[in-house]
Amino acid sequence: MPVRLIINLHLVLLATAGVRHQSADRWLDFEALGGVANQPEKAASNAALLNRLLESLKPKDTLYISAKTFWLAGGVRLVNAHDVTLQLDGTLEFREGRSGWPEQQGNVCNLNPLQPKRPLKCVQEAFFIANVSKLTLTSGNQHGGTLNGNGKSWWGYIEYALHGEDRPRLLSIYNATDILVEKWHFVNSAYWTFTALDVARLEVRFCSVSARVDKAPEHNLGNLDAFNTDGFDVSGRDIYIHHSEVWNQDDCFTIQPRDRRGINSQCTENVLIEDVNASGLGLTIGAVLPTLFHNCIRNVTFRKAYMFHTFKGIYMKSQNSPEPQASGEISNILYEDIYMERPTQVAIWIGPAQEADSYKACSLLWPVVPFVSCPPPSVAVLWENITLRRVHVHNPKQSPGVIYGNPKRPMKNITFENVVVVNPGHEPWGESFYKCEGVNGLALNGTTPLPPCFHTIASTLLTT
Repeated sequence: MPVRLIINLHLVLLATAGVRHQSADRWLDFEALGGVANQPEKAASNAALLNRLLESLKPKDTLYISAKTFWLAGGVRLVNAHDVTLQLDGTLEFREGRSGWPEQQGNVCNLNPLQPKRPLKCVQEAFFIANVSKLTLTSGNQHGGTLNGNGKSWWGYIEYALHGEDRPRLLSIYNATDILVEKWHFVNSAYWTFTALDVARLEVRFCSVSARVDKAPEHNLGNLDAFNTDGFDVSGRDIYIHHSEVWNQDDCFTIQPRDRRGINSQCTENVLIEDVNASGLGLTIGAVLPTLFHNCIRNVTFRKAYMFHTFKGIYMKSQNSPEPQASGEISNILYEDIYMERPTQVAIWIGPAQEADSYKACSLLWPVVPFVSCPPPSVAVLWENITLRRVHVHNPKQSPGVIYGNPKRPMKNITFENVVVVNPGHEPWGESFYKCEGVNGLALNGTTPLPPCFHTIASTLLTT
């Protein structure tokens, strides 16, 4: 056989070594096709190969990552794909730090309206998925697969002072329909962990998020160094997250708004989160920033959640806007069968966003530090039909909560049914237990202590 023919045949065999064909389906084995395991110095070449394979995926294809650790540089992308599967049996681990991380320019830096504005030059996401349908992210490993962001090298107050929120999300999904994510574990993201923006028909199950500075079973000052490490942030419609858990230093399971500019939904709606564990800044609605296109969250249920040593518990928040014609909505929200054990800060917060980076926000130092500002929610936001049912809080370190509406446009139909706080802390609200104003509220079925601005059935009957 001529030497040239032998060489060409060898190249063909090498190129197809990791590809199995079953009728029209293809199984692409990342390692067999050239991925190198356990070598951090191969991060850039592994990422380049992974991007080529992701770009090549056709309907019914499966890209397989074997049960080893493969180091990657950032900037992994899956765009414009349909009916494909990523099976992660091992670990994809992103290299540490900002040095050498790929960047991008233009409006893509502010594609996500939920974050503060970034410069028009920014780092790329660790793993970015956009314009996809019928996508499955799964694992054949009984322990699941892992995405590791090596976030510790990005965290900290000094890094924040230098770079703000110009940090990569671990997994960012935009404009996607019919998605299943199962048995993936997300570890130490540099920034927000799992973001699904403008999606329809998303299911997340048997997944976890962990962002820890150390192994302390609480959110101490050291662990809070990993702030902005949101867990699951989702917006869109028909979303179901269950049998999953989050331990992080920011919002845990977060329902984000959409407005009429959305592709798959013009309001985030029809969302169910159940059978979850969460410890961080809580089971979160918002923040809802009023927009000219009516930013909206409605028809959301959180139920059967266990929150051990969480920082905040139930956290519903809106933001203020300088735009006089803007509007927003938070309506038809149910929290049911929620159990908290010794939350660090506020167990129940319904009101303005407490943060440092938005217009007329409630100060992070409020109410501990005198004279700091905490304006009420904007009158541009409708708050209506919010129910907390069978919410039990044990041994919170602070007073039970904040229920803080705008007296010029009070929250309507806020109902507490069997909301019980056992052994509440005394500070900061003392014998009032709650900061409570600007609310049309009703307390039922053994709710204790009573929010002071709520009615009860008995008081309602006496006034009718």
